[in-house]
Amino acid sequence: MSSSCAVRGVPGRRGGWGRPVAGALLVALATLVTLATFAPSAAAAQSPAVPSGGPFPPSPRPRVTAQRASAAPRLDGVLDEAAWRQASPIEGFRTVSPDIDQPAKARTVVRMLFTDEALYVGAMLYDSLGARGIRLQDQRRDFGELQSDWFSVVLDPLHDTRSAIGFTVSPAGSLRDAQGFDGGDVVNEDWDGVWRARTAVSDSGWSVEIEIPWSTLRFVKDGRAWGVNFGRQSRRTLEVSGLVPWPRQFSRYRMTFAADLHGLDPPRGGSGVRARPFALGDLSRTAERPTLGRPIGQLGGELLVSPTDNSLLELTANTDFAQADVDRQVVNLRRFSVFFPERRQFFLENTDVLNPTGVDGEYVVQPFFSRRIGLGDDGSLLPIRGGGRYSWRSGRASAGALVIHQAESGGNAAATFGVLRGSRFLSGATRVGAFAAIREDAPLSSPGASRPGARNIVTAVDALTRVGESIQMNGMLSTSTSGDTTSLAATWFAGRDTPGLYTGILGALVTEDYAPRTGFVSRSNVLLTSPAIVGTVQPAWRPKSVVWFKPALISYLYQTPGTGTLQEGYVQGYVDVFHTNGAIWYPYAERHFQRPTAPVALFDGVEIAPGTHDYSRYGLFAASDRSARLSLQGDLSGGTFFDGTLDRFTGTLRLAPSPRVAFTANYEVNRLRALGMRDTSLTTHLLAPELRVFMNPRLQFSAFYQYNTSVQRGALNARVSWEFQPLSFVYLVYNERRAIGDAVAALNQQLVLKVVWFRPW
Repeated sequence: MSSSCAVRGVPGRRGGWGRPVAGALLVALATLVTLATFAPSAAAAQSPAVPSGGPFPPSPRPRVTAQRASAAPRLDGVLDEAAWRQASPIEGFRTVSPDIDQPAKARTVVRMLFTDEALYVGAMLYDSLGARGIRLQDQRRDFGELQSDWFSVVLDPLHDTRSAIGFTVSPAGSLRDAQGFDGGDVVNEDWDGVWRARTAVSDSGWSVEIEIPWSTLRFVKDGRAWGVNFGRQSRRTLEVSGLVPWPRQFSRYRMTFAADLHGLDPPRGGSGVRARPFALGDLSRTAERPTLGRPIGQLGGELLVSPTDNSLLELTANTDFAQADVDRQVVNLRRFSVFFPERRQFFLENTDVLNPTGVDGEYVVQPFFSRRIGLGDDGSLLPIRGGGRYSWRSGRASAGALVIHQAESGGNAAATFGVLRGSRFLSGATRVGAFAAIREDAPLSSPGASRPGARNIVTAVDALTRVGESIQMNGMLSTSTSGDTTSLAATWFAGRDTPGLYTGILGALVTEDYAPRTGFVSRSNVLLTSPAIVGTVQPAWRPKSVVWFKPALISYLYQTPGTGTLQEGYVQGYVDVFHTNGAIWYPYAERHFQRPTAPVALFDGVEIAPGTHDYSRYGLFAASDRSARLSLQGDLSGGTFFDGTLDRFTGTLRLAPSPRVAFTANYEVNRLRALGMRDTSLTTHLLAPELRVFMNPRLQFSAFYQYNTSVQRGALNARVSWEFQPLSFVYLVYNERRAIGDAVAALNQQLVLKVVWFRPW
């Protein structure tokens, strides 16, 4: 269950009242009629073993046991050592999707071992077609789960059922790891931990061995059992199964659906000291400095100290993120600021410890957003001189602190950030938290600068509660103070989510001056109301090729606080059709309401006049089987747009002739006509091809190019990365930004060689 409502269809479409209400009501009526039509057969169409609203958390929880091994098993993907044979087998997986809580057709057998250094998980994943039945797209880390077979182990070392850590492996041995918080509602998939895995493919299917060092886990050694669950996807049949099946509307990080893991005896005391130093060489030129300068060298890194098993202190100096993935460019057709996710590893671990529960999705309110640190408003890199972060977590509470300093650069002032947050569960299902942050900007010291220093203080309190597994409510109240001005923001969410029906309402109130310089808000002076209803139905009359239908009705309304004046909004209806081969398609219709009170600048030279702009849009989304060697995805929409028209297409082509080579091309075209006060007509193109070549899951080459006519810029990011031991890398990265149409001078060219060495002491 999420505190944001996902919206299908194309982004950036808005829309009014009056006669156009008829269009919105028609969309609403059509969707509700569809829901009403399907509803009578929904219960009968579900798996016969599913009770109303189920499945439910197991009571009592299954019991599994890990066995101590005298020596670490050889990590080669083959479970042929005597220790594996002596370990107790764990099997009896049941389905999560597409059927619910039925015996899995694909047999899985798991065993667990441990030593004083690590926890080991071995699994044999049988397939009736052997190696021919395995689906595998490529060998990248953090591979796409919708595209491949996978096996996963999810651990709850604190046994609090609210936090979890997951380790997922593909048949190629590619790794995917994540942290789950708030019962799996928040999943940090960008976190990377220290662990290893090897796989082997045979005529019976495939097998995997996983090694997880104790130092990767945060736990309390109190003798209690840990929570554990195992998951598997057999992509050929779309079967997702688990030892304890979790409701398909949730993630596998919902640890109320788990077994109890007994027999572990991890080492007592802190997990020691680890270092992550780096050495970097940088050769670059810019339009202002067109000749190559002398190579620039840089040393820095991080020191990680674990005072206890469930706490971590991270110190950083001369922090560098040259290897971080580049941002994906967008063509922004909305009246909101674009939200780019965090991609830098230092800021990705234990993100929930410092982040209050705001809202994200189409509209974002976050009192703390780590991209405020070390990045300018235009995305330019700012030097981080140093800082530290502390996180602590027990089964009932968590606390975190961050202090970091960025230096002055390129007209951006030097700034010091300080963040504190604590949270506590008052009961098994209710959490409260408090947050405070300060940003202190120094006066600019560059010649001729006159900008004074500035201080911004941000506070927040947030809470979350659940009623059973299906009903959730959360909220947040935040303040932002600059000088003598204090502004407010509040967010709230209430929803009920079952395998057959989701209903929820999301809201936010943001005052005019709320602008946290430690966080992010899409737009201030907004009262947001967003109800949604989404069904999942499997009527008996559906074609054999269809798994389910998902009819939905979603709306977003933005008003002015105090007056209730409509600023903008839309109503959207769609019906997902999900097929047994993984293909999906849905038609959608939208009615938009726009009420700008000042000119809206969409592009240079294109301004929308204030007034009433109501319009309708219609579209079709379709995606083929994403596990196939060749897959296609497209979203075509048309209709009016403000006072003009917009025809829009986004498409993706993916070609993976073998797991060692993958090519993806994303393309977006927007054809706008008779738009704005000058009746402007224009067409924008955004092309983003990407090539990845793999020697193995740890050595790869990638090249990613973005051609964006809306900003007249092309950008290339090419890299070779080699993980020579867990989380120790050699990177060779080339970056280029060039003005489109200028074949002579690049805006920026950079070649970086970086070595990162992760070393436990």
